[in-house]
Amino acid sequence: MIIQQTLLTVHKGVDLHAASARRVMARRLPGGDRLRDLHRAEFHTFWRGNGEAAGLSVPDLLAQGRYYNPNKHFYLHAELPEAAPWADAPAEPVLDPRWPGRVAASDLPGGGEPLDRLLGGPPAADETVVDVAAFPLGEAAPLLSGVVWRLRLALRPGDDAAAVAHDLVVARSRRHGLLVNPWMQGWRLAPARTRE
Repeated sequence: MIIQQTLLTVHKGVDLHAASARRVMARRLPGGDRLRDLHRAEFHTFWRGNGEAAGLSVPDLLAQGRYYNPNKHFYLHAELPEAAPWADAPAEPVLDPRWPGRVAASDLPGGGEPLDRLLGGPPAADETVVDVAAFPLGEAAPLLSGVVWRLRLALRPGDDAAAVAHDLVVARSRRHGLLVNPWMQGWRLAPARTRE
């Protein structure tokens, strides 16, 4: 059985990358008026099982200092069983709704759902959240590193959350999309989620 191991990290302070991107998207992109907020986490994923990812472990990634600095970051380590490596999937698949999986360890303060805590909290009553994981195309190393963006959307009646998120995220021209370069990056779009 293959188990997907993921280390997610976020900055403890203000994330200027996400704040700048949100401002540009809200002011310059069609549909940007629906973007209420934007959060970002870095992820480092590998698949263990069937002889894959020998020598890789999340505790080693945490100890290296390259992927996590306890003075600057919070982290979450998650495990997802029976998850196929992303390189084996189509170019634009949906992110597994179970992702990132069961939390194995974390230094996040507070309670509640860990991925929500990592990415700005649960959605408000009138918000829809969509997560987008972006990663380099053709990455051959056993460790896949990328960025997860959480879009908090205030949708209008008739809006399709996935379509709005896709239009805001995937760059197709100077005025369409900002966070994913489809010629250099693959991505996975999570199913839209509202407050339960």
